[in-house]
Amino acid sequence: MNKDQPLDNLWLARALWDLGAVTFGDFTLGGSTVNSPVFINPKLLISNPMALSVAAKLMVQEIELAQSLRRSKLQSYDVLAGVPVGGMLLALALSLESMTPLIYSRPRPEGTGPRGIEGRYNPGATRALLIDDLITGGRSVLETAQFLAEHDVEALDAVVLIDRDMGARARLKHAGIHLISILKLDAMMTHYQSMRLIDDEQYQRYLDYVKANRAEEIVGEE
Repeated sequence: MNKDQPLDNLWLARALWDLGAVTFGDFTLGGSTVNSPVFINPKLLISNPMALSVAAKLMVQEIELAQSLRRSKLQSYDVLAGVPVGGMLLALALSLESMTPLIYSRPRPEGTGPRGIEGRYNPGATRALLIDDLITGGRSVLETAQFLAEHDVEALDAVVLIDRDMGARARLKHAGIHLISILKLDAMMTHYQSMRLIDDEQYQRYLDYVKANRAEEIVGEE
């Protein structure tokens, strides 16, 4: 990919595949009793600086689009807040790309550091944009939003790189958080099948999994 090539969600989906970030098998997702045929590990983006940069640029593009609408779909914010752990890696890339200050929550003591928030902010006068790399049911995003609220930081919006579309949007909306996603897993799987990166049997296994589980609110990987 050269520097003049337009930003492309499907290019990023292919880069994730090439990195080995998309794996087929039989996986029990954290916090869920439902086995998924697909495991996604966006953290591997750190092994491809170009792909990580493209991910950050796509997020900036989507954020700017949401804010430019007559009825803005994204509230103003002062800082980025990465959702541990993968969201923190992506939030750092986004911070550098957008020149936006970054904070991160420390829900457990680390070394000599107490439980709290790392980074500069004004309690009661700071709004954060939540950043995560992957979302399923939304649990980690909600927990991070709650932790920030306990420290007088408001979070009304979240931007995620990949949405498994398993109930997170509705759960976050119920909690007053608007969700923006860059890639949908459905679109990624369709792209992989059309490129013959996965066979028809793998694709059908994914479709069967979605059909069986999408109607439920699953608290999965996140």
